[in-house]
Amino acid sequence: MRKPQKDVPIFFEALNQMPIATAIYDNSNLNIAFANSRMLSMWRTENEIFGHSFAEVFPIFTREGFTDILRNVWESGVTYKAFDTPATITDRDFKIKRYFDFEYKPLFDKRGRTYSILHTATDVTHKIHTEKKDQENPTINPATNLRMISYTLSHDAKNPLALAKLGIGVLKEHLDMQSNRRVELYNVIDQSLENIADIIDKTVELSLTPSHRLKKHNIRLDLTLPNWCREAKLLYRSPHTELIFGDLFSVNSDPNGIYQIFTNLINNAIKYSSANKNAQVHIYSEKVTNGVLYIIRDNGIGIPQYELENIRMERLRGSNSTDYQGKGIGLFIVQELLERLKAQMAIFSQENLGTEIRLFFPN
Repeated sequence: MRKPQKDVPIFFEALNQMPIATAIYDNSNLNIAFANSRMLSMWRTENEIFGHSFAEVFPIFTREGFTDILRNVWESGVTYKAFDTPATITDRDFKIKRYFDFEYKPLFDKRGRTYSILHTATDVTHKIHTEKKDQENPTINPATNLRMISYTLSHDAKNPLALAKLGIGVLKEHLDMQSNRRVELYNVIDQSLENIADIIDKTVELSLTPSHRLKKHNIRLDLTLPNWCREAKLLYRSPHTELIFGDLFSVNSDPNGIYQIFTNLINNAIKYSSANKNAQVHIYSEKVTNGVLYIIRDNGIGIPQYELENIRMERLRGSNSTDYQGKGIGLFIVQELLERLKAQMAIFSQENLGTEIRLFFPN
């Protein structure tokens, strides 16, 4: 019989009433501060585990990679969500394979530092067995892919097309332009047309290839990110925007997806900060547990706090972005691509102060 939980704070009592299994880890050592009765039941354990580290209590979970995921969430501040994930539960001398939907959500102090992780989980084993879902051979939803192809082509191809038109317009207006400047614009136009062709090919390939068959490569972002930023400055006529780069570590991922993710986010950062006379865009990366964390931070118009939760939804834009061109599908495309690449994104923003995007790419 499960022992009653005594002397727990009111906050934990409230968590104990939640209809979903919930746990709290309250330091970088992943100390288990609390788990409600549903989580303890799911883990097949008792509240004696409180005050002990996750790795110490659950060595099997550690071997299965969950401790590393938690450490990464603590270090990166990026929420981790997973679905239909297998895990081994130990019940006395028995080991039971179960499947879970779960989320590790970092909680931040006033300085933006992680002070705890909220863990929620749902056992979906019955659903997996009922549907007989084959994890090794996922199917592709034609309707979803058609929508993704349409959205990506209509959204991403507009940028290089606009750059090419901009170059042609400048050439027409300045017929007496110096030859070196003229050659530079010809190169911009030529590269833009190549980018359009690449976007078409990459979008179709990425959308139609099952996730488990995507070919991952070591991608040198230090060689490409500065060029994507310069193109965005031209596109949004923001020559005054200051680009500040830190370490730009390589990531192991699909090159097509990486191009679309970063160009979308960089374009947003430069576009929405372009009205600021002291516009700055910081881009840097850090090596964290089991992967690389990229940070893109601007000092633009930001996103209202009450809109942050849903800003990645299809055709949804910030209410303060009406003066800027767009249809609200850029972040939706980025989110869809990240899910295909098993990567994660967190968005932090304050209206009129700017936005910070954190991207975690697993090794």
